[in-house]
Amino acid sequence: MRSLFALILPCCLLAQEAGFQAQVRLVVMPVTVQDAKGRPVDGLTEANFKVLDNGVVQPFSLDTFGTGVAPVSLMVAVQTSGLSAAALVKVRQIGAMIQPLVAGERGCAGLLSFSDSVVVRQPCTRNVEALSGAFARLEPRAPKEGHLLDGAAEAIKLLDARPNSRRVLLLISETRDRGSEAKLEDVIRAAQTAGVTVYAATYSAFRSGFFAKPEDVQQPRQTRPLPLPTGKPISDPVGQSIPANTSAQSTDILGGVGELARLGKEKATEKLVEATGGAEYSFTRLSGLEKAIQQLGEEIHSQYVISFMPKEPKPGFHNLSVQVQPGVKLRIRTRPGYWANAAP
Repeated sequence: MRSLFALILPCCLLAQEAGFQAQVRLVVMPVTVQDAKGRPVDGLTEANFKVLDNGVVQPFSLDTFGTGVAPVSLMVAVQTSGLSAAALVKVRQIGAMIQPLVAGERGCAGLLSFSDSVVVRQPCTRNVEALSGAFARLEPRAPKEGHLLDGAAEAIKLLDARPNSRRVLLLISETRDRGSEAKLEDVIRAAQTAGVTVYAATYSAFRSGFFAKPEDVQQPRQTRPLPLPTGKPISDPVGQSIPANTSAQSTDILGGVGELARLGKEKATEKLVEATGGAEYSFTRLSGLEKAIQQLGEEIHSQYVISFMPKEPKPGFHNLSVQVQPGVKLRIRTRPGYWANAAP
């Protein structure tokens, strides 16, 4: 049954039962298995796993990095608010790490940014130089807007268009949204439907400002203004930086105090990670961000990938669970469920 994922992912299963029709893609579950110290556990086989869909045991296929898994399609969504200026100095330096450590030789990685609008900086590519250049051109824009959910929604759409791959979204941002039109529940459903696993490397703009070096809060370089249509993702022309409102570009340390008023809002990154089986890392300094990228790469490339066609693909949300034997002192993490939509 190995390689079932690569062969039939683009297909859909149509099932007729008791007067309804449901349309379900092959369900793919990247599974992270770690020991009590957080180290990856390798050497497991299909005999060690048990997969349940709404409590019903499912026959499944198991792939590992050693036996061959589908390549990774990764989108990195970076917050570029003015308050993020100190963090962006660090983010600009990690572009060269993304392809070799996370996407891998067979995978691709892309970049988009979000502040008051969503900007597609680099479509998914295997070109390390192109991706590094896109990271290097990131600049802070609107002082306090950070449309995290809008950025995540656009990244999920881009990933959903890439078949035969493991779809991963990495958010590098604050934990809470600033002004998106998209709703959290809708973004979560889109991610679960598309089989996207969300990871997050998060920071506090307030805390990052206090740890910033002078160059972290300098004014961005001046470039020729480009028109930015509100609410629509656009591409970043090669060699041009999209300018910011220079009157409000430096990191607003006092503005960071306003974060206290936002503490009652939901932590969007936490909800997205929990709903898709990903993980969240936090950082303040460059070394912390580099460590997060390394940990993300190690996890993705040590995962077991389970795929199956549901026995009972009824429309609605399906709860998933994976049991591993022997499971003593093992940490198991995967997507908690998926949506089966009614066929048109």
